[in-house]
Amino acid sequence: MMPPSILFVGQTVAGSRTIQRIKAFEKLGCRVEVVSTNLPGASYEDKPSLMTRLRYRLRYPADVAGAGSQILKSLSASQFDILWLERAVEIGPKILRSVRDQFPKTKIIWYAEDDMMNPRHRTRQVEAAMPYYDLWVTTKSFNAKPNEVPTFGVKNILFVNNSYDPTLHRPIDPSEQDRSDFGSEVSFVGTYEKDRADSLIYLANQDISVRVWGNGWANYKGKIPGLLIEGRPVYDDEYIKVICSSQINLCFLRQENRDLQTCRSIEIPACGGFMLHERNVEMADIFEEDSEAVYFSSDQELFEQCKKWLLDSTMREEVAINGLEKVTKGSFSHNERLQEILDAARQAGAE
Repeated sequence: MMPPSILFVGQTVAGSRTIQRIKAFEKLGCRVEVVSTNLPGASYEDKPSLMTRLRYRLRYPADVAGAGSQILKSLSASQFDILWLERAVEIGPKILRSVRDQFPKTKIIWYAEDDMMNPRHRTRQVEAAMPYYDLWVTTKSFNAKPNEVPTFGVKNILFVNNSYDPTLHRPIDPSEQDRSDFGSEVSFVGTYEKDRADSLIYLANQDISVRVWGNGWANYKGKIPGLLIEGRPVYDDEYIKVICSSQINLCFLRQENRDLQTCRSIEIPACGGFMLHERNVEMADIFEEDSEAVYFSSDQELFEQCKKWLLDSTMREEVAINGLEKVTKGSFSHNERLQEILDAARQAGAE
């Protein structure tokens, strides 16, 4: 069977996993044309305008890049088997209705890593367009429950685990300069959230130093002994250097997203990093506790785990090796995950 042709719509800013998935589709042999939902040169650190903030508060963001009209132009110019919308929150029912009417053979697929039951992520455009998707893909297992996303008219929903890019997320041997620039005993990479900050402050007050990378932490910089706030995010190669230069990599879940797993849940082990992760049943089913990853359920346990594992480099290395083996021998790469989705899309089309 020939690989499908894909019109891929999404945010193509530097450091995004969207770009990783585009490349993965191409490695699968798919013909891919990309429609960006962002303007050229945009980044995650761009400060939104007042109008942009107002529109998001009203849950009706503007299609600043004209992605909607470009979708129809591209489909008119060339046949595509799949219209893939990756968190394309600006695209509403009018566009998808036109796709259904004019290009009935094109399957419409949604993919996002956010909790789409959260109104902050589910824009009015998405809400109204949900019945038009042939397949809705989520990394949030609870979104697939009958009382969640299906209540908005989604007929076929698929839960998938997070995935990683094996050409990017892999073990490296950091130089001494890398260890100085990016390393620490305990590190955390992620955006500020109060619960995360409270836990990190607790660790610092217990004499466990933590180096923090990500957006939104400026108010803490230089104010808490033992909490080294870098004041910037790390992407791609720098992100990998942080993981491979740190003895313990913390993985906090985002509370507003009701996370049970995140991209870092897979990427840290894929880089050969030792992962200390918030405990839940879904993660424990993926990585065996104290063998492939280590877990915590409270600030006190987080401290105890850091203290314990910092003292045992041999066991830390064994856990990291086992976690890496689980990821590389399991079906966790972007290629494998996307193939799983394509297979499900064919099945949805046959029903």
